[in-house]
Amino acid sequence: MKRILAALLLLLALTVPVLSLAQEADLQQHKDPILAGALSWYVPGLGQFYAGSIFKGASFMVVEFALLYGTIISVAEVELGVTGGISLGLKISGKDGDVSSTQRTTAIVLGTTLIVVHFINIIDAVNTTRRYNMELDQKIQPELEYDPEMKAYSFGISGYF
Repeated sequence: MKRILAALLLLLALTVPVLSLAQEADLQQHKDPILAGALSWYVPGLGQFYAGSIFKGASFMVVEFALLYGTIISVAEVELGVTGGISLGLKISGKDGDVSSTQRTTAIVLGTTLIVVHFINIIDAVNTTRRYNMELDQKIQPELEYDPEMKAYSFGISGYF
């Protein structure tokens, strides 16, 4: 049983890099806008990374995490500490005493802004992927022209590579 498991792991270790190289070699590949939206739903900015827009993806990621952090610290206490010398511990607890109305208002404003930015992020991931696909289609265009003087057709490919 151990040999079979070892053989399967070896096969997987050899197959995954080959498959990823095959995907990299096919640079003219359309990307799925629904997948981009789903990626951005779960991890902010990941759909933009998938569509090739690194700066926009990083921007959405930083903004959303900053809004999330601001929302949490306005109504809770956050402690980050090393436990056991190896792992990190994160403790989020409510603030001692009452939360002031200013802190509550800040949390509501930041939380609402986070929700709005998150939906804008998802919509932008879908639109960025659609734009990527349209640009990909415009890069290489087959052309078929008829020349009446020569009574002949000419075929060519236009675009940029």
